[in-house]
Amino acid sequence: MQKFQTIREGIGKRYNSLVNNTKKFTKAINEPLKQTFRVNSIKGDKEEIIDQIRNYDSNLKKISWYDDAFETNLTNLGSSIQHFSGQIYIQELTSMVPPLIVSDLIKEKTVLDCCAAPGSKTTQMAEIMNNEGHIIANDARHGRIKSLRGNLDRLGITNTTVTLRDFNSFPNTEADVYFVDAPCSSEGTIRKKNVVARKWKLHDYERFSKLQKNLLKKACEMAPKGSTIIYSTCTFAPEENENVISQILDEENVFLKKININGLKLGNGITNWKENDYNKDVKKCARIWPHHNDTDAFFLARIEKC
Repeated sequence: MQKFQTIREGIGKRYNSLVNNTKKFTKAINEPLKQTFRVNSIKGDKEEIIDQIRNYDSNLKKISWYDDAFETNLTNLGSSIQHFSGQIYIQELTSMVPPLIVSDLIKEKTVLDCCAAPGSKTTQMAEIMNNEGHIIANDARHGRIKSLRGNLDRLGITNTTVTLRDFNSFPNTEADVYFVDAPCSSEGTIRKKNVVARKWKLHDYERFSKLQKNLLKKACEMAPKGSTIIYSTCTFAPEENENVISQILDEENVFLKKININGLKLGNGITNWKENDYNKDVKKCARIWPHHNDTDAFFLARIEKC
């Protein structure tokens, strides 16, 4: 427990200069994350499903910025019949944001989810798409494909093709929207009870940054003109966030579009970090800070192909 506290203090110290209120930020990352889920309307009427869950939790709270998302005091939601039958999906709130950014673009379209497992965003997109259109859900790790396919089956998803391949060698595939939810240092999940306590080092950030840039570069290169690429991570680290986007802006024929979710407080991307200056347009990226919305942390960029 002491080790975990020390790691939280290290994260607080590293990023205090980036936040608007260091006291609230430090307090937030030391508080447990609340249990949240979203309703899967493919498997039933939303109001009926919520009424059933209210039988267990009368204080169920609806999330203001996403009609399908809820917060609960239940600690055994994973044992409920609603979870077992795929009527709900237990998911962190910030993980629900990427599909919402392009919810108006993906219906009856083709989507390529480059790093899809375990399927949180894939299944959410399928629900938004009313199980129509086509999603290609790819992952590079065989062990994770099992959980991806399991979640697709449990939630009744039929518009998705699963592929197993290192995305760096993925064949050029035209889609309307690409999702690069890249592997990262996962610092932003520090509030989760079951997060692995570890000390992040500079070489970790550098290693992930190189991997992330290669994945995003691949998506940008195969994307046709007029398509959209969503990049996201669950880390605070500018090395893995603005640094990656800045390099892509400088090297690829793309531009950024400002992100806005009504009711959700979003911070701007930062333009410099530890004597490194980034492309000024990274301000259009979005940062979700734990103390702004009582969530974990997340980074998002909406990239448009010229």
